[in-house]
Amino acid sequence: MFRSLLVALFIVISGNALVQINTNSPYSARGLGDVGFYGNAYISALGGAATALTDSSQTNLFNPSTYSLTAKQLPLFSMGLTHFEKRFSNNGMESEGRFSGITHMALVIPFGNRFGVAAGLKPLSRRGYEINDHEVIAGDSIFYDYTGDGDLQEVMIGFSGNILDRKKQSLSVGVNGKYYFGKLNNQRRTYTVSNSVESGGMDIQSIRAKDFGVEFGLNYDFRPNLTHSFRVAGVFRPGKELSFEKSQTRIHYSNFFEQGLYDTIIKTGDISGNVFLPTKTSLGLTYTFTPQNDSTSKSSKLPSLMVTMEYSMEEWSSYNEDFNNSVQSGQYVNSNSFRVGVEFMRHRQAFDRSAYISIFDRLKYRIGAYSVNTPYEVNGEQLMDQGFTAGIGFPIVMNRAVSTVNISGTYGEMGRNSGPAVLKESYFGFNFGINIAPGYDRWFRKYKLD
Repeated sequence: MFRSLLVALFIVISGNALVQINTNSPYSARGLGDVGFYGNAYISALGGAATALTDSSQTNLFNPSTYSLTAKQLPLFSMGLTHFEKRFSNNGMESEGRFSGITHMALVIPFGNRFGVAAGLKPLSRRGYEINDHEVIAGDSIFYDYTGDGDLQEVMIGFSGNILDRKKQSLSVGVNGKYYFGKLNNQRRTYTVSNSVESGGMDIQSIRAKDFGVEFGLNYDFRPNLTHSFRVAGVFRPGKELSFEKSQTRIHYSNFFEQGLYDTIIKTGDISGNVFLPTKTSLGLTYTFTPQNDSTSKSSKLPSLMVTMEYSMEEWSSYNEDFNNSVQSGQYVNSNSFRVGVEFMRHRQAFDRSAYISIFDRLKYRIGAYSVNTPYEVNGEQLMDQGFTAGIGFPIVMNRAVSTVNISGTYGEMGRNSGPAVLKESYFGFNFGINIAPGYDRWFRKYKLD
């Protein structure tokens, strides 16, 4: 009953999130839009360090080698929502923006003790901005409106397997097959207003993705004893030319609200071409400390401490768009990021129902930080994005299976140390996610007929 209510709540909230205005950032007007990190509540609370992050009760679409490392024989459904508030400042002028959306949907099914399959959906990029300006020419006010919207999504089907599974070490590999889809729009309007009638011109350009890609992941876990474990992981996405379609429409109008009076100047229809998605490489390291019972101690609680970090590189300088043999490049520069996160539990055994174990002992407390050299460059200066994160995980034990509810918050700034002519962003946001594991009794009960 509880899981059904959670799923119903998410369907309602998700429907509302999908119709929110995606006012992301003016920088999303470039290329594929905002290609930043869009992690779920679990990963975001740890600074976004996802590469070497594994948890048997959590899904991780950012490293396909983790699918075989979830709780054995238990399907795991996961979904999340995000909301961000942003403030933009430039030369003493300020404005605000916000966006809401779905962080992911995923279903992971481990099988055969060593294997796992997954299907999921998560954003690749988003576009959302609105810029207004005007000037006076020969006594007339000329208005300029620049807006953009849309997103690109990744649908994934993944597989992973443990090729090495021993007491002190294990090695898992995985692959994600991806299908990229979605549409990004840019609209430009120039007009005058006379007697409340707007007349001018409008130009609309759109690109739409429709191609496949691939991603590889690896996890190596070394456990010298029951107290300490070390995990090294990597993810590699090869660069690939993706098939896109581009269209452009340019019109002149004497009255913006009378579409029957529009005069079409350019209408190209869909033009097939290619957009190069660059190579991405991520390396991660996780250390986990799980002290064992001490017979001389008066406390029977079993704490755990995990520290994870990640370094990633993306060759965005190789990004280009090729339509009708006209190549456009130079919209991005190479980017890299460093992320770190810490998770602490006062008692790590979720099934323990001892009277002295409180709900606060079962919670997972998370903090994190990140520093990103973004792919955006202004006046020869690469923008830096830095921030801090925090979150909590709530384990829910039902029918001998562990489901979780995750909440995280983020605060960050982009372009803080840049010059006065650079548009700066400060933002804060919240993520909410659930991981639902069905109970053994309901999904895996076997009946015997005499």
